[in-house]
Amino acid sequence: MKIDQIKAFIAVVETGSFRSAAEAIHKTQPSVSAAIKALESQYDITLFDRNSYRPGLTAEGHAFFRQCKKLMSQVTQLDSLGHDLAKGVATPPLHLCLSQMSLDQNCIERVKAFQQHNADVDIDITTDHLYGLQDKLAKGKCDISIGPRYGLDDRHSFLELYKMEMITVMSSSLLEQLNLTTNKVKQTSLQSIPQLLVINTASDGSSHGHRHVLTTGKRWYVNDFQVKKSLLLNGMGWARMPKHMILAELENGQLVPIEVDNFISRNHVPIYMVRLRQQTHRFQVNLFWEMMRSFTSR
Repeated sequence: MKIDQIKAFIAVVETGSFRSAAEAIHKTQPSVSAAIKALESQYDITLFDRNSYRPGLTAEGHAFFRQCKKLMSQVTQLDSLGHDLAKGVATPPLHLCLSQMSLDQNCIERVKAFQQHNADVDIDITTDHLYGLQDKLAKGKCDISIGPRYGLDDRHSFLELYKMEMITVMSSSLLEQLNLTTNKVKQTSLQSIPQLLVINTASDGSSHGHRHVLTTGKRWYVNDFQVKKSLLLNGMGWARMPKHMILAELENGQLVPIEVDNFISRNHVPIYMVRLRQQTHRFQVNLFWEMMRSFTSR
């Protein structure tokens, strides 16, 4: 298999004919036909159904085409990298945007493993929340985001990495003030107490973006989870929190899990790795993506 054969094959698929493909890649039509036949002969498969007016892909052809497109994307990146290195152009860092709530040991260990195996790749890490992660992707401010499934659609390629536990808590002192003898709480008991929420960081700000919010009652918005945690510890509200952020406070009793009626007080949230689908990604981006995928498949 040769790169020129792959280019000829892709050109036939994308232009719809052998003649158009030859013109597109500046080859003769017989040479394009020969390239396709060489591929079919090498793997003993039929790539095109030649019984119709225009060549249509067979089932094997469709599968082969998808992988050829991926291969050519990587070849383009490698070629670009080689030219940049020859010119002494500095390789840009890998830009990651991580959800604040997903920064548990699972996430950190994955990024650390990548850094240890690829010490020559510089990494630029920012954090964001809710729809802000995909906002950064859309604006080209990061290469890959890692976080919950907010704002994902057919523009994105995404892969579930792991699940993170969320629980609803308040301080033990606030629980005492409510004169509750159990951690089961009615919504009416919380209407005068602020539900603490981290603000949606998407630039349009069209929606708060939260999925688990009481329809009645006070709401206070903060910039990050550390502020949210501080307010919780001081008895200034109640909130859903990533369990990994408050393990010590749960253990020493400063924060107490509560079960609010008709409310999702506890659940496991899938954490996804996301990148834009219709985009040629740099070598470092594909390297990170494939390594994260290998962790997930174990």
